[in-house]
Amino acid sequence: MFHTYFYTLEIALLSTLVAAAAGIPMAYFTARRRFPGRRLLLSFSAVSLCVPSLIVALGYVSFWGMNGTVNRLFGTHFSFLYSTAGIVIAQGFYNVPFITGIVSEAWERLPHEQENAARLLGAGEARILRTVTLRQLSGAIGAACIPVFLFCYFSFMIVLLFSPVGRSTLEVEIYHSIRTTLDVGSGAKLALLETVTAFALVFAYSFVARRSQTTSSGVEYVPFERRGLGAGGAWIAFLPLVLLVLIFLIFPLGSVFVSGVGEAGKLLRGASFWKAALHSLECGVATGACCTLLGFAYSVGVKLGRRQGSVFLQTVPVLPMAISSVVISWSATLIFHRGNAALLVALQTALYWPIAYRQIQNGINRISYETDAAARLLSRGWFDSVLRVYLPACRPVLISAFAYCFAVSLGDATMPLVLSIRNFDTLALYTYKLAGAYRFSQACACGGIVAAISMIIFLAGKK
Repeated sequence: MFHTYFYTLEIALLSTLVAAAAGIPMAYFTARRRFPGRRLLLSFSAVSLCVPSLIVALGYVSFWGMNGTVNRLFGTHFSFLYSTAGIVIAQGFYNVPFITGIVSEAWERLPHEQENAARLLGAGEARILRTVTLRQLSGAIGAACIPVFLFCYFSFMIVLLFSPVGRSTLEVEIYHSIRTTLDVGSGAKLALLETVTAFALVFAYSFVARRSQTTSSGVEYVPFERRGLGAGGAWIAFLPLVLLVLIFLIFPLGSVFVSGVGEAGKLLRGASFWKAALHSLECGVATGACCTLLGFAYSVGVKLGRRQGSVFLQTVPVLPMAISSVVISWSATLIFHRGNAALLVALQTALYWPIAYRQIQNGINRISYETDAAARLLSRGWFDSVLRVYLPACRPVLISAFAYCFAVSLGDATMPLVLSIRNFDTLALYTYKLAGAYRFSQACACGGIVAAISMIIFLAGKK
């Protein structure tokens, strides 16, 4: 058991280090430099949120597999996928855009007084970066790296497909305990160990996130005058980073669409696809609506109670990060014995509503104190002020929150797989079953459709 536990921590730590090693330098270039494609590069920060990990796994098989694009192009038989290195590289580069997006935004908003003072005192740029800038960014870097560690710690699909013989992680072992060996006791011990560790990480994340917000509060944002990549020969460091992201993220994702384009027509003519699409639409809409409603209600309750500074209330929304999809789905089957669509929506809402809350909280925090006070004074009651002030002010972020949660629900294959709902497939689960049946081209076609729909909905909601 502990061998699996330490292997899980090792995989998560190495994957996070890969993501940070590429994501933080990319954040520097997107925050402090001007170059063609900068906005496009930042837009990929949505990849880890709206593109399911199953699609990334399919992309790696299609591009780096034994019969993948690279081996066909060069006539070789090389593949690193089915190993620890394959898992680490796939998970690491999958989360590079996430770290880049968070750290880049924080880097853009750093005050420059301390850096300028250090330059006047004769400090070099490398020393300023090490002793001033990275210290100021430590909260944002921690707030980005801890969720990535948790994503990799709870990784299921990528490990399930790529794990080497004799090696496994807690999440996969829990699934095998409850579905293959039927060893409930062993599964319960693993689930308890996994969850306790995750809760410790979540509390650390809560502390780091509050520290990040505290250090950045009250700082007036002064736009930084970006220089081109040619200044200081920065392109020498930038181009290898872009090349790595292309090779280990963009090209594998693109190969999913290329590999599936020939089978798309056949797939769309099948009744099973449209049945799975209808189930995905129903669950996505229901989950998105429930998450948005719950996130809005919680945000309004915190705002009306003037409890924004409460450590407990700010910690509650991050607690679902400590519970994995496999564990919560298995626990539900132990209680309800049989899964159904309503239970799937309820479990997805329980895990994903913090995504909606973070979006909605940003909108509610933009309501000025004067507007809030006037609403309280002139409204007939708190419900009237919510309808007349809070709801109209938050309409854009409510739409964005719905889109986020819809996209995440659409790409979730783990919960439907564990719940094993009779005669019920979602598009993500249907993609997994096609891949398991060695119908790889059709799996890529279905996965490409899921990825395209997720990104369109995500980007439309964000816009």
